[in-house]
Amino acid sequence: MDFAITVENRYKGLRSPHKMKSAVSGCTRECAEAQCKDFGMIATEHGYDLYVAGNGGMNPRHGALLASGIDEATTLKYIDRFLMYYILTAERLERTAPWFERLAATDEARLKALQDVIIDDSLGICNELDKRMEHHLATYHDEWAEVVKNPDKFAHLFKQFANTDEVQPADEMIQFVETRGQRRPVDWPADGEAQTNWRPPSLSVFERSAHAWQDFGPADAFQANLGTAVLYGKTQLAVFKLKDGSVFATQNMCPHKQAFVLAQGIASDGEVPKVACPLHKKQFDLSSGKEINGGDLEIVTFEAKVEGGRMMLHLPPRDEVDAVLATDKLRVCSKAPVEEPVFSR
Repeated sequence: MDFAITVENRYKGLRSPHKMKSAVSGCTRECAEAQCKDFGMIATEHGYDLYVAGNGGMNPRHGALLASGIDEATTLKYIDRFLMYYILTAERLERTAPWFERLAATDEARLKALQDVIIDDSLGICNELDKRMEHHLATYHDEWAEVVKNPDKFAHLFKQFANTDEVQPADEMIQFVETRGQRRPVDWPADGEAQTNWRPPSLSVFERSAHAWQDFGPADAFQANLGTAVLYGKTQLAVFKLKDGSVFATQNMCPHKQAFVLAQGIASDGEVPKVACPLHKKQFDLSSGKEINGGDLEIVTFEAKVEGGRMMLHLPPRDEVDAVLATDKLRVCSKAPVEEPVFSR
């Protein structure tokens, strides 16, 4: 359906507090399941019915019927305003369904509150919401298309490590096993179980080491407000360059499940500089390494700075860092089989 393609192209690349899903159903049979999406449309003989703030998953919720029997232009206008209102008022990592539930005490009151803002402009902000969406549409560019057109310019963004072409394959980070003739990663330990082959060191493990400033390449290769993985000996480190200009360095392995993913986490320069692991949202203070929100996990941190346009990290010798943080020491492995005791008669 042409309208579905229009919707897809209009909102792709929109930065939001959490992922969003949408659907357009061509009839009331509703095969695209538009009512359980963050926003969804069902075509009827009178126009489109627009549903918002639905979701599937473990706690499914039908979307609220924001407007009924509207044309395509009006549908897009209401979606524009709904999305911008959500983006401006939702908490980080909050989906539209729980955000909607915070608007009022009952579904009827929530829907009325949303209709008042989006349709009747009760807050007098619809002009601002419209302008914000116009700005997104005018400035959005397809990052992947740019890479295809200019592969040499963006090659550094697709390296495993910013400072070297060396790679560490997946099986160096997690053991693979055969199951019914297929190769798969071993199971992670359940929460509360000891990790398979490593214990988090004290953050003071390197305090007595002789540190030296190490050059990890042009600071421009490290994007603002994102993490970037670098390799030091056989150790993966994560470097974070935040919007306020501060830089931090930590181990790249999240100790929750021993996954090498912290460089891909969401970084923030708020009251406490922090990173949230992209897998299970464990948050760590980038200054101290302590887990935020009462957890007892911690990560090793190192000093970092930008000097002369270069990214510099203050590190102990490679062999000392590798002795604690080398990838092969952190690799998730299956538990060794327990030997059955042998009793003699």
